[in-house]
Amino acid sequence: MKVTIKKVFITGANGFIGRQLEKKLNETGVETCGIDFQADADRNVIAADLMAVEKWEAMLNECDAVVHTAAVVSNALSADDTWNVNVLGTQVVLDAAANSKKTKRFLHLSSVAAMGFEHTTTMNENLPLKACGQPYRDTKIASEHVVLNYHTMGKIDTCIVRPADVYGPGSKPWVVFPIAELKKKSFVVPKEGMFGPVYIDDLINGVYLALTKPESSGQIFIISGFGEVTNSEYFGRLAEMIGIKKVPTLPSKLVIMATAAYEKGFHLLGKTTDINPLTMKMLSRPNADYSHAKATEILGYKPEVNLDEGMRRSEEWLRNEGMI
Repeated sequence: MKVTIKKVFITGANGFIGRQLEKKLNETGVETCGIDFQADADRNVIAADLMAVEKWEAMLNECDAVVHTAAVVSNALSADDTWNVNVLGTQVVLDAAANSKKTKRFLHLSSVAAMGFEHTTTMNENLPLKACGQPYRDTKIASEHVVLNYHTMGKIDTCIVRPADVYGPGSKPWVVFPIAELKKKSFVVPKEGMFGPVYIDDLINGVYLALTKPESSGQIFIISGFGEVTNSEYFGRLAEMIGIKKVPTLPSKLVIMATAAYEKGFHLLGKTTDINPLTMKMLSRPNADYSHAKATEILGYKPEVNLDEGMRRSEEWLRNEGMI
């Protein structure tokens, strides 16, 4: 059984996930529209800030559902800036959706980061969430609370998806950026850390199932791939694409100290960088085994693209784009 959805409003419509979701929905006969920093008239995307409700509310009011992908995903911004987008921005869109006479569903893109980076065994949706002072992690926890609160109060039907580490053609943090830094010989990752890759097409299939199945109502789902791999294996695959036999690694403590000095240099120039201690602490996690058992049981989700195939597709895209 599916929920009848004819048109979807996407926040962050120009982003990596937003674009691929739009493609999937259009292929299934669902209309899309949305907002982002830049307009794209051909795709029915307008330029608007999350807080500028007056610019996009009428567009949202034409839609049966909202998929909220817009977020600060950087570890370089301040806690206040991250909070304003990830929590207050989420509430603004929730309010608009709840006040709409037509919009019936709200799907929120959270992150496995909400569960933390200190666990040593397989993680699932039952783990209690603990704030730790890391802006991205903490605001993802807070935004989930807001979304579930609107659901329990009966304001709007909601669902939360926690993607694992999403890679594939167009992924800036896990494909484009590492390749660029590897080419500059300025890339290093924690030796001990683990990575939980999920290919973009698999994530989009999971989001589509969560959006269109009534069983997802009020639920949280992890959408992950075929299990965890080491940092050395994941980033080593990217390194091999440009002829580097082994990705540079350092013990976690050393790479965190090194990136602290690196980030300080950027701050002295009035700039920010995601090559910083917060990013390295995330990549130093001892476990990245995110279970999709709940999504499989309730939604029928199963990942289809393993790391070999996902990297093959990513390499083909990088070559076509002239990046390697």
